Amino acid sequence: MPLLYLSFLLFLVSCSKEPVTEAKGGRAEHFSVDSFNGYRVLSIKEAWNGDTEKHRWLLLDSAFGTAELPDSLRNLPQIKIPVKKAVVLSTTAIAFMERLSVLGRVAAVENRNLIYSEKMQHLIDSLSVKEVGSGNSLDLETIMVLQPDVVFTFGTGSSVYDDYPRLKTAGIPAILIAEWMESHPLARFEWLKFFGILFGKEKDADSIFTEISEKYNLLAGLAHNAEKKPPVLTGYPQGSEWFAGGGNSYFAKFLRDAGAQYIWENTAKTGLLTLNIEDALQSGSQAEFWLHPSLWTSKAEILQNEPRMNMLPLWQNGKIYQSSKRIGKNGSRDFYESAAAYPDLVLADLIFIFHPEILPQHKFVYYESLK
Repeated sequence: MPLLYLSFLLFLVSCSKEPVTEAKGGRAEHFSVDSFNGYRVLSIKEAWNGDTEKHRWLLLDSAFGTAELPDSLRNLPQIKIPVKKAVVLSTTAIAFMERLSVLGRVAAVENRNLIYSEKMQHLIDSLSVKEVGSGNSLDLETIMVLQPDVVFTFGTGSSVYDDYPRLKTAGIPAILIAEWMESHPLARFEWLKFFGILFGKEKDADSIFTEISEKYNLLAGLAHNAEKKPPVLTGYPQGSEWFAGGGNSYFAKFLRDAGAQYIWENTAKTGLLTLNIEDALQSGSQAEFWLHPSLWTSKAEILQNEPRMNMLPLWQNGKIYQSSKRIGKNGSRDFYESAAAYPDLVLADLIFIFHPEILPQHKFVYYESLK
């Protein structure tokens, strides 16, 4: 499976997690940090759909000695903070780190061809940042030579793609990132605080989070007052089926906040909807907009893969939008890298699609109309 399609599938699955109890004190449901005198305990739950393991790490202040730790915590994997050297196997981590101005602490990445960030590309060249691969091609030897304070990776439950078990077995300090499992755009964005704690940038992270949350809520308030809520189709056809997020999915909440009506909003499921393509086309006949048609970037490409799409009434109206405005020379898509770190910009794009009169001066950041 091409890695770009893996990113797209992770986006769809991020629209499809089952609900969990909200973490106390914030929107994020999948990470929490308990602070003590000189150390903290980081907990991450449900790092991927179906994950039942309890993941915990001991975050030690660099000047703190392990002799003062309670016996119950001594066997937890330990991470020295603030992190000075990191290996990053997640492009969303790069976006969060760039917001906190700590990209210079990256010692290695998975594959530069997956990265959109111009700053990271420059650092790869100027600082000779290594590429260490992933999955079965993960270069454990190079990572061990680098001796990073931490490796940022993620889990899917797949033995083919997941690096975390290999890193644990090799004794390399690694932390799972699960921002894509969060059920609201601002909960995803709250992972900025996670990186702020690890890199000693807590005040910066808190300040940025407060500022962007206020912008997001202001935009959502403007869209909420729109008189018309246009119906929206999302997802894509594959064979005889159609795949889209449920009515309680992460992206469905983006659509509501942008003043739109998701055509499957009455499906209480947060999980991935798998529909018969004829049923999906019938439902889609009521839609005025179609977003995220797989990874296709033109109407010709859509018809090449599924000729029946021109049956949609919206086909003639040009109201098909893809998150493909920012694609790097290497084919990387910035939407799958930085959108989680800029929820206000995503929301502004969506509002401009559905209600251009609300933000008449806006210029698209991530989206474009397919021709």
